[in-house]
Amino acid sequence: MRYELYRWKWSVLDWLFPPTCGGCDIPGERWCPDCQKKTARIQAPICESCGQSTYGDVLCARCIDAPSKMTSIRSWAVFEDPVREALHRVKYRRDVALAEALTRPIIEYARGLEWPLDMVAPIPLSSERQKERGYNQAALLAKPIALGLGLKYCHNALTRGRDTRSQVGLSLDQRRQNVDGAFHASPTLVAGKAVLVVDDVATSGSTLDACAEALWQAGADNVYGMTLARAVLSPNES
Repeated sequence: MRYELYRWKWSVLDWLFPPTCGGCDIPGERWCPDCQKKTARIQAPICESCGQSTYGDVLCARCIDAPSKMTSIRSWAVFEDPVREALHRVKYRRDVALAEALTRPIIEYARGLEWPLDMVAPIPLSSERQKERGYNQAALLAKPIALGLGLKYCHNALTRGRDTRSQVGLSLDQRRQNVDGAFHASPTLVAGKAVLVVDDVATSGSTLDACAEALWQAGADNVYGMTLARAVLSPNES
């Protein structure tokens, strides 16, 4: 019921302020059927650890060398247009209503995974970027996902102990160093819980891993990751 009320609120806003599609700007819907059809999905077989496409093995080559610190990670789509354009609208053009529309297929996807979850937590934004945008795009995704899955939404389960530089343009090793020790988790909130950590995009998975490390240290039982999109890397890319 709470999720239905949440969606109804956005539907009322759509009626009052007719939207345009986040992927193609066509008026009428926040996420039109054409863009939904054009969305590229992560192709099976999928690595059981990081969620990248693999070549038939249980783990991809990167995870055989260094498995994710999360129990498992999944992403709904490949980070390319129209999903990339939609996420840029959410992050940089303040299209917060679009985020709710984008979570609908994620919720269906997550239900099919049948992960044993207790709560949903967004990856916290740096204080500088939070101040610039006025909101955390990961939280805009995490809250409706929690409502849709009937789980507790805990916005403060994870906090940033320090700000980090943007991960864009960094190598894999630089990404890991950049976020190493950057997050803290609340033992009071997460101890003994199976936590689903939500973010908008996964590239190397370094940020998710850093969050997982903090959650394990705080006593979480299991730590899963879900992102709207995933940047598809070649086996040799770093």
